[in-house]
Amino acid sequence: MPLVRLAAPRRRVAEGNIALVFPEKSPAERRKILLESYENMVWTCIETLAWQKDPSLVDKWTVEVEGRQYIDAALEKGKGAIIVSAHLGNWEHTAAWIGRNCRGVGIARHPDSPLQKEIIQALRTRTGLKILGKEEPMTRAIAVLRRNDTLGLLSDQHGGREGIKVPFFGQETSTVQGAAVFAYVTGSPIIPIQSCRLRPFRFKIMAEPPITWEKSKDRESTIRDITARVNEELEKMIRRAPGQWLWQHRRFREISRA
Repeated sequence: MPLVRLAAPRRRVAEGNIALVFPEKSPAERRKILLESYENMVWTCIETLAWQKDPSLVDKWTVEVEGRQYIDAALEKGKGAIIVSAHLGNWEHTAAWIGRNCRGVGIARHPDSPLQKEIIQALRTRTGLKILGKEEPMTRAIAVLRRNDTLGLLSDQHGGREGIKVPFFGQETSTVQGAAVFAYVTGSPIIPIQSCRLRPFRFKIMAEPPITWEKSKDRESTIRDITARVNEELEKMIRRAPGQWLWQHRRFREISRA
């Protein structure tokens, strides 16, 4: 796909990230992952626009669901479920599927542009997904779980100043701690989930067993432990389909490169 090669944004960032995570791979193998990642971005845009006229396509394109019982079992306990995922495959499809099938509410950072916010909000809510902005009070997210709905978070990006440093692919790097905080406060289970693109317009949804952790009086230590476990699950997802992850994000900002 020559156009992808020409238009590739943040190419050096992506190349550096791939080399950091997969030092054992050859240059040709890393290049293959990079090009697949850009193609994945293109298909994500096309697919997301395609289901706007017919949201039922989200379910029609989902040819297999693995691990649905983990979500159902969590909701049967009445504490809701915290769904953690990554910018992997078509992450908008993951959110749309949750919105249509699991009473989903997603947490997202709204764009600064009011016009962009309106457009993206319309694209996402078309499938039934409700959106909470990251800037909104934490109590609203907790209320979602206490009414026994699912709360979705993309937890693979850099956590910035508000994050905590825990290992991610062997690197100590700032990580968002939202899933861990919500789990600590509410006792809701954390369920890793991903939508893997089998081919354009065909997906396999994979949910994993809830992340296990023990609550202690040391809140900070417990949240750090949970966050590290979330990262371990995200790593597994990415290793399954490395060419479908958003390598272009500056995930390892603390790591200097020559």
